[in-house]
Amino acid sequence: MFEYHFIARPDLNPSLGYPIAIGRIFEEPAHLTQGTRYPQHQYNIHFVVKGSGWLKTPTETIALEPGSGFLYSGDQAQHFGSDTHCPWEVWWIMFSGEGLRDLLGDRCLDDAWVFSLADNKRILPLVTDIWELAEQQSLPLVPRMASLLYEIILELLLHCSSFRAPKKRSLEDSIRHAAEYMRFHSGKKLTLQHLADFCGISPYYFSRTFHQVMGVPPLEYLNVQRIQLAKQMLLATTKLVKQVALEVGFKNSSYFIERFRKQEGITPAEFRERLVVSEK
Repeated sequence: MFEYHFIARPDLNPSLGYPIAIGRIFEEPAHLTQGTRYPQHQYNIHFVVKGSGWLKTPTETIALEPGSGFLYSGDQAQHFGSDTHCPWEVWWIMFSGEGLRDLLGDRCLDDAWVFSLADNKRILPLVTDIWELAEQQSLPLVPRMASLLYEIILELLLHCSSFRAPKKRSLEDSIRHAAEYMRFHSGKKLTLQHLADFCGISPYYFSRTFHQVMGVPPLEYLNVQRIQLAKQMLLATTKLVKQVALEVGFKNSSYFIERFRKQEGITPAEFRERLVVSEK
């Protein structure tokens, strides 16, 4: 069966991403797309929920199972379909936006981006949220529709892995995921061993590869994130500098002040004082 809703694109800046159609396909063993192309700046994304299917590239045919998905960009010839013996159930979204290429980077640049959702439990509920809003076709729901699409894209970029990534690219993805983890957990005790385990490599190899990918050593990167968090706390609270230092992950307030001055050019106390003066 084919269920779908087409969505009128509002009069928005064309660079902004917005869903223009959404649907679900199930119990269709003959489902097949061979060579379809969309206009430039249009994208077609599928999420496999049940059953199995396949996607064909110029060099290989990739088996798709539940928890996998793929994204095609405009002008790419699309070749995919359901397994005839175990028909898939897929959710799909067609969306457009001239500014999405910068957000997606090199994904689906030359061919489809095939990805694994792994244990991500957030994406499919976001897809069904768009489905429910699309049924209403209401102008006041436009901001929510756009934000849901961006949330799905960011979930994919931050938390999903590429199916066909070469080993080097796969490790780079793991390093970037580790960096994201560091940003969100900078106030906690994070050891080099723990971060290396996150990527499944040795501490030495993690440290060297992290420096290559992110441009700075992991400890330096972590300290930068902690200083950023400290600046927010200095802005939003009246906590003592010593307390702020402890809560953002520095055991020693003197070292915190030293690091803060090196990064910002002033001490935490001076940072807070200048803000207070400027607000007055």
